[in-house]
Amino acid sequence: MSNNIVNTILEPGFKLATVSGVLTTRPGIIREVDINLPAVHIITTKSYQVEPNAGNSEPVIVEAGVGNFGNSVGLRNPGMKKGLEELRQLRASHELRALLNVSVSGSSPEEFAQLAQNFEEVADILELNLSCPHAAEGYGMSIGTDPQLVYEYVAAVRAVTGLPLFPKLTPNVDDIGAIAEAAVAAGADGITAINTVGPRLYTEPHSGEPVLQNNRGNRGGASGRWIADIARAKVAEIRKAVGTEIPIIGIGGVETGEDVRRMSAAGANVVGVGSVFARLHPRDWRNFTDALVAEAAGVTLSNSTKSSRNYLNDKRVMQYHPYQVKRRESGGHGTALIEMDGSLEYSSSQFAFVWLPRIGEKPFSIAEAEPLSFFIKDRGPVSGALYNVKVGDTVYVRGVYGEAAPLTRKQKVFILAGGTGIAVVPQLAKELSERGSGVEVVYATSHKNDILVPDGIEPHARLSIVPDDGVPARAIGYWRDRLIEGGLSESGEWALYTIGPPDFMRKAVDTAEEFGTEGEDIYLSAETATHCGVGLCGECECGGRLTCQEGTFFTKHFLDRQGIKIADLPAHEHHSHHHANIS
Repeated sequence: MSNNIVNTILEPGFKLATVSGVLTTRPGIIREVDINLPAVHIITTKSYQVEPNAGNSEPVIVEAGVGNFGNSVGLRNPGMKKGLEELRQLRASHELRALLNVSVSGSSPEEFAQLAQNFEEVADILELNLSCPHAAEGYGMSIGTDPQLVYEYVAAVRAVTGLPLFPKLTPNVDDIGAIAEAAVAAGADGITAINTVGPRLYTEPHSGEPVLQNNRGNRGGASGRWIADIARAKVAEIRKAVGTEIPIIGIGGVETGEDVRRMSAAGANVVGVGSVFARLHPRDWRNFTDALVAEAAGVTLSNSTKSSRNYLNDKRVMQYHPYQVKRRESGGHGTALIEMDGSLEYSSSQFAFVWLPRIGEKPFSIAEAEPLSFFIKDRGPVSGALYNVKVGDTVYVRGVYGEAAPLTRKQKVFILAGGTGIAVVPQLAKELSERGSGVEVVYATSHKNDILVPDGIEPHARLSIVPDDGVPARAIGYWRDRLIEGGLSESGEWALYTIGPPDFMRKAVDTAEEFGTEGEDIYLSAETATHCGVGLCGECECGGRLTCQEGTFFTKHFLDRQGIKIADLPAHEHHSHHHANIS
């Protein structure tokens, strides 16, 4: 088995791989890439550790220039037990076309061996992360800079598994060839190189403050186009050291077909594609990866396929812009509406990240475009600091991200919003109304005093504010009565948009289906965790889609097809888009 896989990788031809920690970090995206990107021959998971790791707090990715990134995710992962369960379910539900490269990270030879033994049943290849530059002491690069340690760690894993082993090496050494030789001598079947360069310090120009946030000097590894030359040089050193029979997965700065060709010429059998996904929309993944391989091989592209370079966004996607707080209005239960001294054009359900230097950033829905306004609820360190900003304070905003909400063609639309979900409503109601729909909004609150509602709803919709008054889902009952009063209870000639906690959305959906509305006319806001906003971390995946790129609204019909239960959707904290467990 091991020899067959190695021989397959060594076969001539241009082959692509995803890279650890980028894009294919969740089973849904692994499946999506496997089905739809035939140019990708190896799919690499995030790095799993024995115990769950929450990683570093946001910001975890910074864009220093177009295509140049720094990252300090900190090996965020659900741990061995949960990771293995997820990959088992993936294997049981889908027969993978591509090879699955499971990345693991331990702090001792024994931990690596334990991880290898556990993931052996779901992996085709095991990638040993000996190179992460921003991992805690004892992990990653602290291992991979010493040939003797590399030998000991690889040997320990080799003793417990027959799977192909590909140690991932750091470029931050004088002689990477010697490290690769030690790995092969210990039993490695191949080499993955390189991991990120650095770590480096990244400062935001206006504030002069470091962007990344961690306990390792706020530094992070460099990836993207600015490390391409380093990556090729290191791959060439490894090839010279290990000979022609050891496969190499070459990673670093690949953006075009010419980059693929040059990385292959340096010695890579498979070329990793990573940070460039921040410059791509998911709709272009297939054409882009096909173009990479075709261009590398010198094949003339069809008229329907552009060159790989033409799919890339040529503007910065993570740049911060300073705003001053112009007005702050408090509401009950720790809510506030923050107005800025500028504007930001956006569409319904799009969002932006708000950053406070040395405190952190979170994604928030935009409540109003002009003046730029955010609806904040005090739930954690970042949202708490934003809740307490004063007029005249400076905050930093990047974005916008996501796609506009899909707009129904039904003449009658109900929007049921709970809690901070109200922030989504003004623009959504406006767009639906301008399309010709009559819109009614029911806003469910947990209290009846000092209720804060963003401006801009009532010019476009009838608004009803319904406090629970101790009766769970009282707003759903109110809406039910409105359906009956309006003679709509059995017609199904209307659509529902619902935004809020899962139980609230489930009850709204149950009522809609009871009254005859089909799943295609029921839209739910799925606020998955969003850490980067640009499609790199993959954490916002829902049903194989990245909400940060493709939007947060899903039809009930889509969720049913994907086997996703409403109860399993995350609580609606995206708007003020943050999550209580990570904020």
